[in-house]
Amino acid sequence: MILKIPRGRVSTYGAIARAAGYPGAARQVVWALRQSHGLPWHRVVAAGGRIALKGESGMEQRFRLEAEGIHFSGRRVRMQEYEFKFPRTPKRKKK
Repeated sequence: MILKIPRGRVSTYGAIARAAGYPGAARQVVWALRQSHGLPWHRVVAAGGRIALKGESGMEQRFRLEAEGIHFSGRRVRMQEYEFKFPRTPKRKKK
């Protein structure tokens, strides 16, 4: 799911978990990002567009997002403009 976020867009940990079929698993998305290499980790932010990373990592994330043309309101990404919406998948029918 993270690879589907295009340049110049962001998504939240929770939205990625829902799109992957695991609603409520935002913390697992964080864990997966920490364990992986080569994913566009900087395009994933906390709820409301907040950068959750602290210190230099948070500054690097903001720098990378700004380099892709994303604008902020204070410390938050302008989600109405830059949030990537995953296509809805039909719910599975229970038998």
